[in-house]
Amino acid sequence: MKKISVLFILLLTSLYSDIPERRIVAEWEPALGTMIRWPLGIPSDLVVELAEDEIIYVLVESNFYQNQATNNFNNWGINFENVVFINTDTYSHWTRDHGPQFAIGRDYWKVINQQFNGYPVESGCEDTDSQCDNEMILIDCTGTEFCNNQPEYASEGYDCYVNNAECEDFNGDGQIMDWLGDGYCDDGNWGIDFMCDEYSWDCGDCGGTNTDDNGYCDDELTLVHRNHIEGRPLPSPNRGWEEDDDTNIDFANQLNWDILDIPIYWTGGNFMTDGYGMGFSTELMVNENNMNENQFINMVQDYLNLDTYHIFDNPNEESIQHIDCLAKLVNPETIIIKQVPESSPEYECMEEFADSFYDLTTVYGRPFNIYRLMCPEIIGGPWEVNPVAAYTNSLILNKKVLVPQYGIPEDNDALILYAQAMPGYEIIGFDDSSGNPWYAEDALHCRTMGVFDPHMMHISHQSIRSEDILNNGTISLHAEVIDYSNVNASVQSVTLNWKYSSEDGPFGEIALSHETDNMYSGSFPLLQSNSTIEYYITATSVAGNAVSHPSAGWHLFNTLESPIGDINGDGFVNIQDIILVVNIILESEYVDVADLNSDGFVDILDIVLLINIIL
Repeated sequence: MKKISVLFILLLTSLYSDIPERRIVAEWEPALGTMIRWPLGIPSDLVVELAEDEIIYVLVESNFYQNQATNNFNNWGINFENVVFINTDTYSHWTRDHGPQFAIGRDYWKVINQQFNGYPVESGCEDTDSQCDNEMILIDCTGTEFCNNQPEYASEGYDCYVNNAECEDFNGDGQIMDWLGDGYCDDGNWGIDFMCDEYSWDCGDCGGTNTDDNGYCDDELTLVHRNHIEGRPLPSPNRGWEEDDDTNIDFANQLNWDILDIPIYWTGGNFMTDGYGMGFSTELMVNENNMNENQFINMVQDYLNLDTYHIFDNPNEESIQHIDCLAKLVNPETIIIKQVPESSPEYECMEEFADSFYDLTTVYGRPFNIYRLMCPEIIGGPWEVNPVAAYTNSLILNKKVLVPQYGIPEDNDALILYAQAMPGYEIIGFDDSSGNPWYAEDALHCRTMGVFDPHMMHISHQSIRSEDILNNGTISLHAEVIDYSNVNASVQSVTLNWKYSSEDGPFGEIALSHETDNMYSGSFPLLQSNSTIEYYITATSVAGNAVSHPSAGWHLFNTLESPIGDINGDGFVNIQDIILVVNIILESEYVDVADLNSDGFVDILDIVLLINIIL
């Protein structure tokens, strides 16, 4: 009876709300514009594109920079009705990471002000050839296992965590450098805890007295760079990330929007959401908050109503591990995931990362549509390990998708795949020849941040999939519509727009019926078999607000070659098919097309299923 259960799920969709009372806005929702920073980190033609139809919110530190930006915008022909300057101290152009997320609900709108302190680097993927030898496996003061000869920040000169009998000058720089006595307090904040007798109390790096029965503290070698190791080059040696930490406050105050302060690091490039209470990050997000996964998840549930939070293992050997360089949610049910060449040392880890998404379900309780996007090797930044093109580091802005380009043949393949995953959107590629090239860990998405509409309308809709269709003549759909501009506002109309993909011309329109509360439903007409259908839903409020689902373009599905239950092959499912199944049963025959539940028998259960299909 599996097929009945699928139909049952489709028909009951309208009975339950999928939209949380309060939620974090997803990237594809209606946006007022984009936050950028002057001096720029993006090319001028991208700025022109961003300001063509929407507002650019430009972070500037002084009148000097504002005048400089104004002169350039005038030269580029930008409409100043689409320019808003935000006066704030700003240390970097990575507005995605220190910029705001937005929380919305009925009569509720908050600018989220998270903590921000730069770009910690973490290790992750390791080659199978570099698995830790038994003699190198050690346990820290809290029971955490670590591999002694695979220390974090090895690129800065460290040979081991602990200079014991097995440690050597592995990097060949003429000295053995370890974490004990290097000037940094290893009490767990750096991931390893050496505050106990076994490790000589970190040779006094945390203050206080220490005992050194192990002879770890006599090498007098120290490093002075570990707390300055960043995943991106520092904009200025004389300033700090804390200056970016206040941009959200200044932005919210200037727009007279309320602020929601959250006491955690929640870096924007390492977060994506489906807009319905589901969040995605790599484990670095948890680690930089110096808490365990349960503590982090409880925190985001309490503050941000993120009830489902997926934390993924760091898939890169060593990087800032931001998820926007690894994957891209393009709607609540579809995700694009990076694929690297098989020659990459991170190939197996990226495949494991991708595989983990196949085990997840959407807010509608079914698997994600997953696209894999080949990202070839590139010449990255000097700090990057195993750099590849960051095509997932793109920006969705209302009806457009802006994709970084690297001047290589695979650029066009990336645009084609986006067009397949997001049919009907305008897909635009951008090279960066402005002196700030796109990198593997730092591209277009990192340097832009969407600013969303607090008065938006919103549609939740479980899209029709070919595998869900039981009968070409009974394809129902449902939508939930909320108008955030006025909690008491009524929706004027909700319309299904559809056509055969093979046909030119306008979409046909079918009004959806108001069922209950914010729920609407309707059905397609009897559809041709073996056809591709394009459709989208529009909602319009009495006040004139409007929204579509998807925001641009359309959904696609294929009808069946012949309707399930069409036993006699006449193109219809009706009483004639029931009579034929009854005769098959009476004659004790087996006909494959009549075995609707695929249990190897043609019996009364198939008749029950056939009746349900007809009904």
